[in-house]
Amino acid sequence: MITFVDSGQILKKYLLTNKSSGCKKTHRLFKRYMAKWFEGYMLVKIRTKLFRRICLATIILFLIVLVPYCFSRIASCRRRVSVHSIANLSVDHGDDSALKIACYNIAHGRGLAASNWRGGTAEERTTRLAQIADLLRALDADIVVLNEVDFDSSWSLSKNQARFLATQAGYPYWAEQRNLDFRVLFWKWRFGNAVLSRYPIIQASVIDLPEFSTVETLFAGKKRGVNCTIAVDGVNLRILGVHLSHRSEVIRSRSAEMITEIASSDTVPTIVAGDLNSSPTGFPNSQSDTNVGNAVDILDASSLFQRRPEQPTVDPAGQTFRADQPKWIIDWILVPRNCRILDYRVESSTLSDHRPVVAELSLELVADTTAPK
Repeated sequence: MITFVDSGQILKKYLLTNKSSGCKKTHRLFKRYMAKWFEGYMLVKIRTKLFRRICLATIILFLIVLVPYCFSRIASCRRRVSVHSIANLSVDHGDDSALKIACYNIAHGRGLAASNWRGGTAEERTTRLAQIADLLRALDADIVVLNEVDFDSSWSLSKNQARFLATQAGYPYWAEQRNLDFRVLFWKWRFGNAVLSRYPIIQASVIDLPEFSTVETLFAGKKRGVNCTIAVDGVNLRILGVHLSHRSEVIRSRSAEMITEIASSDTVPTIVAGDLNSSPTGFPNSQSDTNVGNAVDILDASSLFQRRPEQPTVDPAGQTFRADQPKWIIDWILVPRNCRILDYRVESSTLSDHRPVVAELSLELVADTTAPK
C-alpha cells in the first residue's frame, strides 16, 4: 500500500529524473500543480476539522438545552395535580350554616402589567403577593379557586404562589394543577390553577379540557382544570376549578360541554368557579360561534347551574375584567340550581387585572342538592 509520504518520494524521484533530462518546463508545471494540490488538500483537511468541531459544539449545546427540557416534559405528566396540607393550622369555619366560595385570577402576581416579565421588582412582586394573601383573608371564603398561579416560574422568582397564599391566608388544604410545565436551560414555566380550602380535600384530578393546538400541548402544555372533592361537614362537594381558553369560543364551548358531563355524572353537588373567558349572550362583549354557540349559554342550557347576575348589566361594580377599567364579566361562580345564594359580589381590587368574585351559599341546601339524572 502506497502512503501519501511514499507518493511524495516517488514524485520527487520522478521530478529529479525529468530535470536531469532537460525537461525543465515540465518540472515547473508539475511542481506548480503539486503545490496547488497540496494547498487544496490542506484546506479540505482544515475545513473538515472545523466542521467536526462545529458539529460537536452543536450537539453539546443541543443536549444542554434538550435534556432538561425533555426531562421536564416527561416529569410533567406525573405532577399535573397534587394535594397538600399544613399540619397544626387552626381554622375558623365561621357561620356553620353558610358556605362562602371565591374565585380569583391572580395573573401570576404581576398586577396590571401586560407581560408576566414586567410585574415589577422582586420586592414589588413579593409585596403584591402578600397583599393578595391579605385580600383572601379579608374575603373570608371557605374555598378559593385561583387561576394563573405560578408553582415554579422564573418570572415570579420561582415561588410556589399556591403554597404561599395558602399559608399566609390561613388555608390548611390546597390542590395544585399545572397547565404549563417545562424548562429551557435556567428558565422555568410552571403554572396553572389552585384550590385553597378550609375543609379537607379528599381527592383531586385533572380535567383534560380540549386543546387549542396539538403541537402546543405536546411541547408546552395547555389550559386544563382541576376536579376537587371536598368534605364539608361530612358532605362531599365537587369543586371544578377551571380557566378556559382565551383564544377560541369553540374551545370554550367544548370545554363547557365537558364540564356539564362531569357535573351530571353523579349526584355530588357541583360548583364551577374560575375565569371562563366567556360572557352569556346579551352581556357586554359576549362572543358566540355560529356552530357551537357560547360557553356560558351551554352551561345555562344544561339546567345544572345558576349564576349571578342573571340579566345583562353594564354597572362597572359588577364587571370582573379588566380590574382598572371593568367592562366584562368573564369570571364566574356557578352553583347548583336548587342552592340558595345568600350573597354574590365582585370585590374591587387592582392587585390583578381580574377582580375576585365571592358567593355565599346556604350550606344546608348545598348538602341536599342532587344533580339531574
